[in-house]
Amino acid sequence: MSGNIRWNLGFGIAGFAFTFLLSVQNNLLTTSLVRSVYAFLIWFVITFILRAILFQLLASKEVVESSTVQGSDDLVGGQLDLVIPDETEELHDLLKPTPKEQKAVQEGFVPLNPPKIVKVSDQDPEQMAKVIRHLTED
Repeated sequence: MSGNIRWNLGFGIAGFAFTFLLSVQNNLLTTSLVRSVYAFLIWFVITFILRAILFQLLASKEVVESSTVQGSDDLVGGQLDLVIPDETEELHDLLKPTPKEQKAVQEGFVPLNPPKIVKVSDQDPEQMAKVIRHLTED
C-alpha cells in the first residue's frame, strides 16, 4: 500500500482529540479518556481500510491505463456488449383483455347490490331498558 502509517495516526489523533474535547465537558476524565482511546482505534482502522480500498482502486486504474497504452484489447471486462431481446409483443399480449374481461366489458356496468340492513323496531321498551341497566351496572 502506498504511503505510510502517518495518515492513520493523524486521523486517529484527530478522532481522539475531537472525542476528548466533546466528552470531557459532561463526563469524568477517565471516562473521557477511555472513549477517546476507542475513538482513536476506530478512526485508525477506518483510515486503514479506506486507504486500502483507495490503493486497490488506483492500482486497477493504473493497470487499465498501462494496457491501453500498450494497445492490448484482451483486457478481461474491458468491453461489455449486451443485446436486450425485443419483448414488445409479450407486453402487448399482457395488456390485451382476457375473454372473461371482454365479457364483463360487453355486459356493461353492474352495480354492487349489498344486502339491506333490517331495522328491528318491534322490541319491547321495558326489555331494552333492562338490558341497558344491566350493561351500565357492570
